[in-house]
Order: sequence, then structure tokens, then C-alpha cells
Amino acid sequence: MMDVDSELMRAGLRALEAGFGVEPELIRCGGSIPVVSVLERELGAPVLLMGLGLDSDGAHSPNERFAVEHMVKGAKASAALLMQLGESQA
Repeated sequence: MMDVDSELMRAGLRALEAGFGVEPELIRCGGSIPVVSVLERELGAPVLLMGLGLDSDGAHSPNERFAVEHMVKGAKASAALLMQLGESQA
């Protein structure tokens, strides 16, 4: 679980909105990704997961897909997040 009011979470939400052009929705997911807890423990820093696909993408199904458009928007969101984090460190 992550504090939805943390600065990292707020930065992630702003970044997703910058990349996709719409306000993101918070859902609980990613808790079963084992490396997340390892990264948090070993790095001593929170891990932020930003979902870039849609429920209709059929993740892990035989007809899984991911739109190139979402990849591009996700790259823009990632760049926006890095810019924000860099500015907060300056």
C-alpha cells in the first residue's frame, strides 16, 4: 500500500495527467509483483507503479495487446515524472 497523499504519488498523478491528458483514477493493483517489496527494502525508497494500459487490453491473456498510443503517452508521463522528481531534488 502506498500513501495516496505522498509527494511521490501526487507527482505520479500529475505526470499521468500530463501524459494522457485526463485525470488518472486510483485502483489497487500491483501488490502481487514480488520485486516491488524487494526494491523498497533494498533501496530504502518507495516504488511507484503507473499503469499505462486499459482493462480491455487483456493483460496476460491469449489476446493481450497494448496500444502504441498508450506507449507514447506513457513515455510522456514517465518523462513528466522524472522532470518533477528532478525539480524537487534541485
